[in-house]
Amino acid sequence: MFSIEEVRTNNKTSLLVSSFVAHFAAVVLVLIMVLGSPTDAAGPRPCTVSVAWDPVNFTLEDFNYYLSGTNQAPPAVLPRTATSHTFTGLGAANEYWFFIYARDVSGTPSGQSQLVTRTLSDTSPPTTAPGVSVTEVGSNYASIAWTPAEDGGCLLSYEVWVNGSLYVQTGRNVLAYTIRFLQPATTNSVTVRGYDSRNHQGPFSNPVSITTLPPNPNDHTPPNTPANLQAFGYGDLEFQLWWTQSTDDFDRQENIRYDVYLNGHLEEVRFGSGFISSIYGVSGENTIEVIATDTAGNASPPATTTLFLP
Repeated sequence: MFSIEEVRTNNKTSLLVSSFVAHFAAVVLVLIMVLGSPTDAAGPRPCTVSVAWDPVNFTLEDFNYYLSGTNQAPPAVLPRTATSHTFTGLGAANEYWFFIYARDVSGTPSGQSQLVTRTLSDTSPPTTAPGVSVTEVGSNYASIAWTPAEDGGCLLSYEVWVNGSLYVQTGRNVLAYTIRFLQPATTNSVTVRGYDSRNHQGPFSNPVSITTLPPNPNDHTPPNTPANLQAFGYGDLEFQLWWTQSTDDFDRQENIRYDVYLNGHLEEVRFGSGFISSIYGVSGENTIEVIATDTAGNASPPATTTLFLP
């Protein structure tokens, strides 16, 4: 008989959810899966759920446990010796279904046990600051990386601040970024802090001082002109744009800048990319130009195409 029990640390109540018979290689497999939000010195962790089960007394075959969950809960494959697992990076105050089954070396699965639970609300800001390091410095850019801030197992977004001003807000769980449009041979102060889905902001990292390099005195040749520039219209005056990325004698492709002009006006700037998913033109003929520029400021001749939008 399969039994599933849910235990919540915030109210210490339990609920029998379901039971059913599971057959695994002609042997009855009995599991108990217990879920709850683990606690630490700071209290319950809103984005973490721990799972535990009784070990299976089954020695005829080798097998693994397979665990998964809804809402992008990260799956896991555990050996037969495992009796617990912790899901982290979940959303606060969200409902999750969790699943567990066993599968032997021949691929034969057991029955599946499942349970629904809701994570706790996130009412507090991140408790630690990221640790920031510099990974690369050029004449007009600097790449940084940082260690995750702590917020009860939640995946955080981050703010990157340059010289006291907000430079960018990243997506969730982004732990590196390249800061662009810096001036050559200048010193800049960079800090990073995490914030959660409720916009609770954590402490700033220690400031990191970054001095950009002077322009390369030997770089006088621009990247080649972007090739195969194409535009495809869809929707109401909306179109996509793509091109073959340029190469340069000194700079890597990810550091080449592309200035995209629409009917003579600067529309977009891209680094190390040959695709823009959405641009809005005007009714009638549209002229599109893409210019590649290296970190020394050498600009290519423009790639040009036209697109008629009804």
